[in-house]
Amino acid sequence: MSLKMQEPVFSSEKQDKEWSRPNPINTISAHTLGRISEVMILDSQCGLLVLKRSLHNIPHRKAHQVFSKHIKLLGQKYLNPYFRDEGIDFFYLSKNDIFLVAAHPSPGTDVPISIVVYLDFLQRLYEILKDCIGTVNEPYVTVNKMLLFEILDEIMNFGYGFISSYNEIRPHLTFEPIRPKIPQQDDLASRFFGINIADGARLHAGSSEPKSKAPNSAYINIVEGLSAVFGPNGDVRSSELWGKLTLISTLERPAPLLIQLNPELVILNSGFTDVRVAGAIHIENPSFHSCVDSSQLSKRKALRVLPPPDQTRLMVYTLSDSACIHLPIIVIPLLAAVEGSRDYKFSLRLINQAENFATASYVRVKVKLPLWVSSVSTTKSGERQTSVFDSVEKTAEWEIKRSPGGSEEIIIFRLINQTDKPIELSNIGPISIAFNMTHFSASGLVVKMARVEGQPTDPMSLPPECFFGVSTKAASYTIRTDLQKDATSPT
Repeated sequence: MSLKMQEPVFSSEKQDKEWSRPNPINTISAHTLGRISEVMILDSQCGLLVLKRSLHNIPHRKAHQVFSKHIKLLGQKYLNPYFRDEGIDFFYLSKNDIFLVAAHPSPGTDVPISIVVYLDFLQRLYEILKDCIGTVNEPYVTVNKMLLFEILDEIMNFGYGFISSYNEIRPHLTFEPIRPKIPQQDDLASRFFGINIADGARLHAGSSEPKSKAPNSAYINIVEGLSAVFGPNGDVRSSELWGKLTLISTLERPAPLLIQLNPELVILNSGFTDVRVAGAIHIENPSFHSCVDSSQLSKRKALRVLPPPDQTRLMVYTLSDSACIHLPIIVIPLLAAVEGSRDYKFSLRLINQAENFATASYVRVKVKLPLWVSSVSTTKSGERQTSVFDSVEKTAEWEIKRSPGGSEEIIIFRLINQTDKPIELSNIGPISIAFNMTHFSASGLVVKMARVEGQPTDPMSLPPECFFGVSTKAASYTIRTDLQKDATSPT
């Protein structure tokens, strides 16, 4: 019997069928993308140290209460890094003597949740905190609460964590890290009696006077970012600023807060710049958080706020009229040829025009030099100055650690020129300047007074306290030496 190989049969239906694009995905679960409603930092006893609420879709303190219940029932050793209870999904990491906790409402339908996304976010948050305050434990977190509120406010955006490193967030921070003073442990007491003096001092610090003032208080802060372009003679070619009024509230009871701003405040519309008032403080196009009642701003220059229990941006504003902006730092460059040499002396004169109570910290001036400058030697006017020359990038950097208001600093760079090519001032630059100035507002906007309405009638309870702060930082501060070609160096 012979075997005949059967020929393959091709379906004409499959051959003639046209390829069609698959249907697009209409929705993506927020859990798949790692959305977070709340981030908490708790101590070893589940005491709440820092809370950041991004979405406000979980009742206040409910997530804290549910998580604390599970820790007390099971203990951290037996509690999974992810669990669900009372309609809330919890993810946490235990670091040193604190817990980093993320919480989000459970999805309506049970969908696969990428636990790695949440735990990776918490690990990145831990690395950012470690890079910022050095040691992430209860004492360091306790004394740096305001800084941690600010960090979480920058990291969390509509429930998503976008920032992955401390370097990204550092330029936007106004608070400086604080190192707590922890007494050394008594070895003899620890060895014979099992008493840890350091831990006892840490627990006792929780009831000390500085920490007792942190609850039931409101910190109101104004931060302004400056952008300015200067000519080679120190003349202002353009300037603008953006500002934000933020509030950090740890009030024990929800109570309205009345914030009084400058009585001479004038609010401008960017489309009408002819309404500028002499001697007034000006801002443009303010926008407000939903918790702010701005109906009294025009007449009484006051804002009435029902503060949420975390950090909130109450108002964001701009100012594009250069005549209304006070620029605190001016740098004037000067170039002169060295007699009998091909070298040039390039000097920078930094003038701090602010009042003497305002201080600029870590002022950094970076200068782009011509490619034919082979090396640089410097002469400084003060001990708080440092300078660096990058021979590859052909840049010189000048840093002043502290510049009080009303002071001047000078540095002289000798540009070593081994060619016959001359150097003109227009060949140098641009010159960029960075600084952060405390107790200074470029627009002049400040908080004059703030008080919490509805003071407690109990004479034994402490009244709420309000603290104010203001600072200005350089966002884009540049000197363009090529804007005026005839501004060449004197000989």
